[in-house]
Amino acid sequence: MRIMFVTSGGGHLAQLLPLQPWWKDHGREWVTFRQSEVETALADEDVTWCFFPTTRHLPNAVRNLFLSWPTLRRFRPDVVVSAGAGVSVPFFIMARLMGIRTVYIECFDRITMPTLSGRICYPLSDAFCIQWEEQREFYPEAINIGQLL
Repeated sequence: MRIMFVTSGGGHLAQLLPLQPWWKDHGREWVTFRQSEVETALADEDVTWCFFPTTRHLPNAVRNLFLSWPTLRRFRPDVVVSAGAGVSVPFFIMARLMGIRTVYIECFDRITMPTLSGRICYPLSDAFCIQWEEQREFYPEAINIGQLL
């Protein structure tokens, strides 16, 4: 299986790293922001650097949408997995258009309010995962995977 992880840095990336027992034996590529802590965490991984910032920044959202097409075509993932945030949206849109499965993991720290990227990616996701049962109020069809951190 080939997995493309699309994520912001910091806590979003930190929520995907504990899944290493699942992804370590699969072909994978990461799409994220070039930041020193991200470069350190993903030093031995294949990474495509995307445009930052993305939160409510329309020009970079458009740039990332245009980046998503060649990136997805080149790597040809079986699934795109994201723990947010804004960079997930253009990649999920393009993945859906290309028939690539998508899995979104809603943020650990947003227990009582949904994230903007979660609300947008919910209808674009083949599987939408929550980490708290309280999040089901916003995502009734979600799968509760428990806390990753």
